[in-house]
Parts: sequence; C-alpha cells; structure tokens
Amino acid sequence: MTTVLISGLGLIGSSIARVIKQENSEIEIIGSDPDDESAQFLLDHHLIDDRQVFTNAVPLADFIILAGPVSVIIRQINELITLPLKPDVFVTDVGSTKKAIMDAAKPLISEGVNFVGGHPMAGSDKSGSRSGKLDLFDQAVYFVVGGTTANPKLVQFQNLLSAAHLRWQVISASLHDQLVSEISHVPHVIAVTLVNTIADSLSRNPDALKAAAGGFRDTTRIAASDPTMWTAIMMSNAELINHELSKFQQHLSQFQTALEARDEEEIKNIFKNAQSVRKSLDERK
Repeated sequence: MTTVLISGLGLIGSSIARVIKQENSEIEIIGSDPDDESAQFLLDHHLIDDRQVFTNAVPLADFIILAGPVSVIIRQINELITLPLKPDVFVTDVGSTKKAIMDAAKPLISEGVNFVGGHPMAGSDKSGSRSGKLDLFDQAVYFVVGGTTANPKLVQFQNLLSAAHLRWQVISASLHDQLVSEISHVPHVIAVTLVNTIADSLSRNPDALKAAAGGFRDTTRIAASDPTMWTAIMMSNAELINHELSKFQQHLSQFQTALEARDEEEIKNIFKNAQSVRKSLDERK
C-alpha cells in the first residue's frame, strides 16, 4: 500500500487530501497537524486515514508533502535530514516561495533524497481543513522546481493529483519567486494596505465600512487570508517584494501626479492600459 504523509492540514493540505482520495481511495494518507480540530475533521470525513506527529509519520511514508507555512516547511526539511526515510521516498512542498526552501533542501538532496519543490497556483481567502475543496486546483498551474519528466517518482506524484487536471510547469526557483512577487505577493500587500487605510479613515464611523460595494470587496478579498501564512511568505521573499513595491509606488506616484495636474488624457490612458491587460487575462483562460 502506498502511504502519503501530508504535513499541514490547512486549505492546501486538506485540498490535496481530497484530490488524492477522489481517485485513489486505497492510498493511505497520514495527516500531521498541531490543530486537533483540523485533523479530526479530516478523519471524520475519511479524507485522511490516520493522524500522527511528524517525526513518527516520516519513516512510514512513500510520499511526503510539506504543506505548512514556508517557515515550517524549512524547519521540517531540516528535521528530515535527521530522520529515517524510506530509500525511495519522494519529498515535496507547496510553499509560496521556492529559493529559501530549495536552499534548505540542499543537504537533503546531497544525501540522495528525491526532493522536488512545488507550488500550486491556487488559494482562497479562507483557511483551515474545512475550507479545503476538491476543485481548488482544477486547471491551475502547478510549478515544479528541481524536477523533470524523467523523474519517475515525480510522475507518480503527478498521477496522485490527476483528478485536479493540473497544468504542470517546470521553473527555476529564482524565476518562480520573481513571478509570484509580482502576481501574488505584492497584490496581497496592496489589498491589506487598502483595507487598513480605509479602516483608519472610517475609524470614527465603523458602520460606514458595511456599505462597501462589490468593487471594494473584490479588490480586498485576499486581505482576509491567514496572517501567519502570509507573514512567513513575506519573510521568505522580502527582497523581491520590496523591489516590486517600489515599482508600484512609482506607478501610484505617476497617477497621483496626473490627478493633481487634472491631466484627463493621462488618467484615461492609464485606465485604458489597465483595462487591456486585465481583459487579456480572461482571454488566456
């Protein structure tokens, strides 16, 4: 029997469990998570078969999926170096940054452990095992770092997730971190800052926030995401995020200058360019 260890049973980890069980009900899934409620929910719904502490579960696993915050993933990689592993075990992660994780994995890889970094480009503003969904990853890009199609264990891992119809894409750690800083991390900072700015402005009239229309809600939805997870992401990709925030501030300053000058043509051009780029995203689906 194939045994899969999923360490971290939040949104991503519990969704992976759902995907694996969808077409591979005979596979044993061991869950590891410090949160009793998350683990019990998945046990009660037969989405995991057992719950064990990480160090006890590792020697039993054919596949190890590290699905906690980036800081926890790095700590667990360091633990794996000291733990007994199956000779052909496949280890991967789902962390939102890759360079720090791949650097941490170098001693593990040098010992011959089959480690491949990963990141499914999917998520939600909700968290926890109850929020996991079978279709969370459907048609999503799943980045692979340090792996190739010649790796038979990677192919087996991809087969475990076949129910999600993922689009697998090999990428370098540095290019991945640059890309996600632009399309994921900075947008999250902007959403959080916008919410905090409006909250400050409306502090004397808290009921006014309830009047927020769909545009504000859509723009700021991701600000409701798990603070612990996003703090770990910020810490692991701080340099690139700072760089992209500087570029954002330049564009914001450009808009502010046009607004102060009442430059109607420049403002309209900025809007038209954004409209064109945003529409192209829908056309590429």
